[in-house]
Amino acid sequence: MHLIDLHTHLLPHWDDGSDSWETSLAMLRQGIDDGIREVACTPHVMSKGDFDKEDKIIQLFEELKERAEQAQLDIRLHLGAELFVQPEINFSRRIATYAANGRYFLVEFPMNLIPDFVAKTFFEYVQKEMVPVVAHPERYAKILNDPSRAYEFVEHGAVLQVNAGSLLGVFGQKVKTTAMKLIDANLVSLVSSDAHDLKMRPFKLRAAFELVEAQWGVVKANRLFSENPHRILYGKELILEEPVRPSVVYSKKETNSPLKTILKKIGLG
Repeated sequence: MHLIDLHTHLLPHWDDGSDSWETSLAMLRQGIDDGIREVACTPHVMSKGDFDKEDKIIQLFEELKERAEQAQLDIRLHLGAELFVQPEINFSRRIATYAANGRYFLVEFPMNLIPDFVAKTFFEYVQKEMVPVVAHPERYAKILNDPSRAYEFVEHGAVLQVNAGSLLGVFGQKVKTTAMKLIDANLVSLVSSDAHDLKMRPFKLRAAFELVEAQWGVVKANRLFSENPHRILYGKELILEEPVRPSVVYSKKETNSPLKTILKKIGLG
């Protein structure tokens, strides 16, 4: 099994991911045991100030590569970033796109809203042959309330990355159902771990791969966990299926989920 993970927080001492070099190496061992053979380190880049510290991110990445090599860990490391959405992104930075390929970049939004400028900005990115990879769309309040909103991102030329933990129910039933709806509607191009640690959000993909394989077949599973991630790393065209608008209807149990209650309390439900 050759799984490729394009969303991880393996670099220590930077964000809310790994808290030490020991944890980072243990996470890499965990990934290898799970069948992961290539991984992109995608530290949070929340602002221009973080971009200005690019040298520090690169230093951490190079040291992780060196430590992994010394530990004889059979896994290939690549560098990228999880960019918090902003009106302008400096794509001249090495960390802006996956493996500095100048094409695919990972972007996230605030969990409770999608800024108004996003649709226009995404269209401009695509016109410049840049491809936004939208991190965990199944967790955003707007898409949880209306999964068809995800179709609009794909329609504008973005690709969607679902978290393995979402498919496995880590974030609740409604998030899981939304992730399944998005895959069923051919809106998802890849699945990643979004790993932060060894236990709560681990560096694992195999269980999610097996779930997708059982539900949609091995061809789709290989595409989401290996083929498309490889193409993203190397700046190639993705293998895509014709997308459709997903259903908005949820079961009563999903509608009354704890997440729904929380969203209502903060005015987002």
